[in-house]
Amino acid sequence: MTETPYLLDPTSEIEAGLRPRRIPPEDLSGKTVALLSDDMWQAHRMLPLVREKLQAQYPDATFIPETEFPMGSREMDTEECVDMLEARGVDAVIVGNAS
Repeated sequence: MTETPYLLDPTSEIEAGLRPRRIPPEDLSGKTVALLSDDMWQAHRMLPLVREKLQAQYPDATFIPETEFPMGSREMDTEECVDMLEARGVDAVIVGNAS
């Protein structure tokens, strides 16, 4: 049995409206999804596994691997990284890996 993943808002904001947000997609079918790595705790193993599992569930989605973007908490929290994501036309971003 395949479960549909639930898409979460990762911000820690308590009040609505502190920063503008896009509504997350209902599912990942036909979407372009980027994976970003904080380059911690086994991210080099876990993110490819996440990508593989999601690709099997959403074969018509495009998943851009974390290796195509800056890695590390500081490196991925930059305007350069945002520009790269926008240039690739991503619909969603998966940020990981929590340690």
